[in-house]
Amino acid sequence: MSASDHKIVNQENKDSADIINWREFEALRNEMRREFRAQDEELKGTVDEIKQTLDATNATVTGLADQVTDIQRNIADMLIAIENLTAQQQQQDDDEDPELEDDAHNARGAPRGHRPRGWVPLGRNGRGQDEEDGLGKPKFSIPKFEGGADVEEYLTWELKIEKLWSLHPNYSEDKKIKLASSEFDGYALRWWDSLVRNRDEDGAQPIRTWRAMKEVMTSRLCLPITCGIYLIS
Repeated sequence: MSASDHKIVNQENKDSADIINWREFEALRNEMRREFRAQDEELKGTVDEIKQTLDATNATVTGLADQVTDIQRNIADMLIAIENLTAQQQQQDDDEDPELEDDAHNARGAPRGHRPRGWVPLGRNGRGQDEEDGLGKPKFSIPKFEGGADVEEYLTWELKIEKLWSLHPNYSEDKKIKLASSEFDGYALRWWDSLVRNRDEDGAQPIRTWRAMKEVMTSRLCLPITCGIYLIS
């Protein structure tokens, strides 16, 4: 066999080996593709299950949050009703207390400068006269409140109001509510006006005490977590 014949045979053997290796590569590649597709489908199924679980969890959390909100509102309404009943009972007790009438009678009968010892001028509902000017306005300034998202703003405002009531203890509960809400502005003004109007239209108990007003404002204007801690404290 000549040298040229050997070269032709070697070339044919090389081509045959190359063809076999390429076919094996294609088979391996196709097998890997099938494996990747199968794993991809399995991964997609797992992701879908996780998404469904998350959606169900979010729905459950949302439902629980709504229930907690309803419970907080019911508690606030119950507290307001209790405060109103307490205020009404106190008012009835004051109206039926004969000592108040005796004090008023003795005061009217005593000359100016000779009032009974310990006597204070009585106003409506058996309380001392409010410190007001001739137009019925208080002689002190009521701090403004806009009802923003800042809880510290509300707590600071409430503390200032509490100090005013401590310095001027003769105001009735109704007067305290009117004075405190007289300087509402922005969101707080719109919210309070809507609250009073809706309670009146729904036939709900009106807010009659300063404490009831604080409870409503705390539950509606503060952040839930902060308000919860504040109410507990």
